[in-house]
Amino acid sequence: MIAQIPAQIYKSDSRGFFNSEKHNCFATFNFEQYQDLSRNAFGSLKILNEVILAPQQRIIREIKSSTNVVILPLFGGIEYKDNLGNKEFLRVDQIRVLAADDELSVEIFNPYENENVSYLEIEFDMGKQYFKNYFQQYKFDFSLHNKLHSLFEVERALGFIGFYDGRKQGSFTLRNSKNGIFVFVVNGAFEVEDRLLEAKDGLALKETKKIEWEALSENAILMVIEVPIKTFNS
Repeated sequence: MIAQIPAQIYKSDSRGFFNSEKHNCFATFNFEQYQDLSRNAFGSLKILNEVILAPQQRIIREIKSSTNVVILPLFGGIEYKDNLGNKEFLRVDQIRVLAADDELSVEIFNPYENENVSYLEIEFDMGKQYFKNYFQQYKFDFSLHNKLHSLFEVERALGFIGFYDGRKQGSFTLRNSKNGIFVFVVNGAFEVEDRLLEAKDGLALKETKKIEWEALSENAILMVIEVPIKTFNS
């Protein structure tokens, strides 16, 4: 019998939950008042939040210094702006990657009158010696199925996304074997390294060079992040 790779599953129904009239927020890792020993950050990956924003509402997030932020719309589009003067409308096939040398104030607005929008907010803690300030847009193609597409590259962290048909398989080989892998199911269900993951579940894996998966549903979407385990401050 082959031993399984050391791993931790982050079930979606155990995420931290924050709500107001403006928005709902689901936190995969410890975030603000939500603190649980089983939900500690994974290497340099500190925050992975799913945010649902009500029509015509806006929220403001204060980003800590020395932080890289990835914003990925999941449904609808959002208006982004920050106190550095960056401003843009992001669709579901676009993401924003930005860096905060100093503290950064970010505002997200739902421009629709009758529809909620949702997006992922992903943050990486990076040391200043590896740091550079930038504001970049990445775009990916929904029509290309059953393969991973490069989503972002943030210093030593690499993000990929794949759109899969049912029963299709895939794999990922780390560029740096000292890193870990964090898998997040955006939609549908997958079997990843013999573990069942459903929508908004996460899986952290260490001590492996390669992982494999199979989509268990149609229109399944998987995000794979290669994460430095040894952080810059450790």
